[in-house]
Amino acid sequence: MDHNTEKHLPKYAVIEQDLAEKIESGELPCGSELPSESDLMNLYQVSRVTARRAIDELYHHSYIEKMQGKRTRVKGRAPLQELTSVYSYTEEILRHGMTPGRKVISAQIRICTQEESELLKLPKADPVFHMDRVYYADGLPLCFTQTTLPYRIFQDIETHDFKELSLYHVLEADYGVTITNTSLKLKAVSGPVNVAKYLDVEESTPLLYSNGLTYGICQDAEIPIEIFTSYYLTTRFEYTLVQKRV
Repeated sequence: MDHNTEKHLPKYAVIEQDLAEKIESGELPCGSELPSESDLMNLYQVSRVTARRAIDELYHHSYIEKMQGKRTRVKGRAPLQELTSVYSYTEEILRHGMTPGRKVISAQIRICTQEESELLKLPKADPVFHMDRVYYADGLPLCFTQTTLPYRIFQDIETHDFKELSLYHVLEADYGVTITNTSLKLKAVSGPVNVAKYLDVEESTPLLYSNGLTYGICQDAEIPIEIFTSYYLTTRFEYTLVQKRV
């Protein structure tokens, strides 16, 4: 850092620049823990308020990520994921050379809501299978997902071990359904408290929220087969959408 420039910067900015340079040079590699507030106070001879401001600035400039109840750590460059093909969460993780993991939060058969009845084209009070899961990539949380399936098509689906199995693989291999496309909406949100807890992040962490319908061919007809919602950590993957001018 240029020492003349350093004299004109507030103390928190000096710390931020110094740490940013160490991150960019690889001295503080991806995944490494950032020095604690106390360490920064001693190292730079500053107050806790100044040390905390430096950490906040690094977070806002996407150099670090905050994990709930843990020290902050250096972010890696998130792989790009194109939103042009339908992949299961497992397939998406494997495509990036990572090892997938899953945790089933809840799974139940219940009566469909009115909205679910309309979206999945089910009779009123028809049963559905609903499941909440957390997906992991290389042992770290990636997304919290909720899925609802028509039980009349996927009877006994609750007998499958979805901690170990890919949902889409089960639908295609065990039930003979060919998944064709999805219709989804995307927006940036701050995750609900329970979602932040499952993803092991602060409640203020920005997440990519998506919800929509998955369609598949069942008995030679294309029908809606899944309602889904997902909360993604954008620190793990980044998303790109290819558009054409018409």
